Amino acid sequence: MDQSGIVQLLMHYRYLILFPLAAFEGPIISLFAGVLVSLGYLNPFIAYIILLLGDLVPDTIYYYVGRHGNSKTFLAKHGHKVGITEKRFETIEYLWKEHGFKTMFMSKLAYGLSTPFLITAGLSGMTLGRFYLFTIPVTVIQYAAFMLLGFYFGSSYEIISQYFKSAEIVIAGLAIVAIAAYYFFSIYMKTELVKKEDGK
Repeated sequence: MDQSGIVQLLMHYRYLILFPLAAFEGPIISLFAGVLVSLGYLNPFIAYIILLLGDLVPDTIYYYVGRHGNSKTFLAKHGHKVGITEKRFETIEYLWKEHGFKTMFMSKLAYGLSTPFLITAGLSGMTLGRFYLFTIPVTVIQYAAFMLLGFYFGSSYEIISQYFKSAEIVIAGLAIVAIAAYYFFSIYMKTELVKKEDGK
């Protein structure tokens, strides 16, 4: 779905569609939500809570997939798909045990690595309480930052809207800029996380 389609869905269904969208593309959706908050379409507190739940629920599912799975079986069947070999898993397991918060922070911001890393958290034997100890603070900070970024871009709406007739086009354009910034940052975090794996 393109940016304009996401904007139209959020503007029409608002909170009803926010949770399922956040469950699939939380950080990106939070940027759109921030823009819509600045324009008065969404209540910031309600949107924020829904976004947090939309992120934490799938995170918990991924954790349980790993927690109730077998590391050797999982790595044999799916490891090559996500770039996690048995040797690399040993390094990731070490990172979870020795640098849990830092590993959670970097994996949540590294686009494309979040899901496999959350699964490895369960595979490593981490307790649910410890998992939440890491993921909740990171999620709270992450979504607050992305919503504020979206809000900042949305606050430029009145100036930009003078040159566009469609609100959807303006919002989508602002969101694209914010998403581009997010992708560049996530690539940087992904690179740093890989360095951590290699350097242990």
